[in-house]
Amino acid sequence: MATSPEPKIIVTALESVAEQVIRKIALDVVAELVKPPPLGGTPVDTGWARNNWSVQIGTPRTDPIGSRDAASAARGEQVASTAQAATYQVEGREKLYITNNVPYITRLNEGSSKQAPRGFVQQAIRRAVERLSELST
Repeated sequence: MATSPEPKIIVTALESVAEQVIRKIALDVVAELVKPPPLGGTPVDTGWARNNWSVQIGTPRTDPIGSRDAASAARGEQVASTAQAATYQVEGREKLYITNNVPYITRLNEGSSKQAPRGFVQQAIRRAVERLSELST
């Protein structure tokens, strides 16, 4: 009679899959949000809102990165936070957060810019999740 795998082996395998799924969705959502507006990304005037999409592990960011006048400074932190998310591991049970703290991000998502439709954030999330679903079928 065959014996079943040890529960610890199963848990380890499931944690590994969960890490991969969480990382993939988070990175895909940010990739969708930083696309040019005609492709469904964040509207761009100075680039500050687009460059403020940031991924954090454990605690969400609560302040904007850089300033509207120095939007390019935010890009470096965005790249660093995305790189950190690529190493995310479930074992610490810390949550992964995607944030944007520019004061007008809600207005942009509500459709204040002609560059992007209302709900572009939700659409970016939907596209990222759909892409993951396509991989699993």
